[in-house]
Amino acid sequence: MRNPQEDLLVIEALVEYHHDRKAIQPERAARAWVLAEEIAASHGLEVVDALAQRTKLE
Repeated sequence: MRNPQEDLLVIEALVEYHHDRKAIQPERAARAWVLAEEIAASHGLEVVDALAQRTKLE
């Protein structure tokens, strides 16, 4: 099981993947975004809030 900081890193990676692949593989990019949303929601956050939390940890 991942800890919250690891989940924030996973969310960040999924968002970056989404951004990098949305023009090339839109279905996979969309799925990455949905996974990022699901993981963020499991912590009571939106994706944007999760990314802001990640920034605060650096």
